[in-house]
Amino acid sequence: MKKIKIDDCICHSRIKKHFEIKNKILSEIDNDVNKSLNISDEYHIDNISKLDWDVCSNFNRPWVKIFLPCFYEDIKEVICSMAYNKIMIKSAWYQQYLEGDTHGWHIHGHHYTGVYYLEFSEECSKTEICSPFSLETKQIDAIEGDFIIFPAHYIHRGLPNKKSRKTIISFNFDIVANSKNNLPALNINLLNTKNA
Repeated sequence: MKKIKIDDCICHSRIKKHFEIKNKILSEIDNDVNKSLNISDEYHIDNISKLDWDVCSNFNRPWVKIFLPCFYEDIKEVICSMAYNKIMIKSAWYQQYLEGDTHGWHIHGHHYTGVYYLEFSEECSKTEICSPFSLETKQIDAIEGDFIIFPAHYIHRGLPNKKSRKTIISFNFDIVANSKNNLPALNINLLNTKNA
């Protein structure tokens, strides 16, 4: 068996309206019914104090209606830099971590996944991502208001959290053709420019 290395990346950007939407989203999350996740077996070690994963494809939740317009605005630059034209969000959910909470190694479905660091002090635990090529891990140095995206098959985890509450929004999306504007999924002109 041989592995052939190609370049790939973790994209790291920022929600420009973070300070405008942060407290609105947190207020909606505070009003949400308390659901938790607690799994500890030979494959999983997950302890998340509050989340709404069970309704992740419902885009009518109040906090999602606040988040998505800002996210779409800021993700455009990121996807264009990778020669894509349009994405389709497939799911979005929040996770709140209290002291000791953790989310073990896992992967997601769809093309890409990501994390928006909604409530994230310097004391909060980091996201760790494992390269499928080398199996080396990297902790992401993010600050509150940042978001990252990476291929959904990358193995990743949320390290055990410290004392400060951490709230993230996770999301999955696919790259799609833009039939409204008659654009393909890929910006071929950008690819041709890079290879010229």
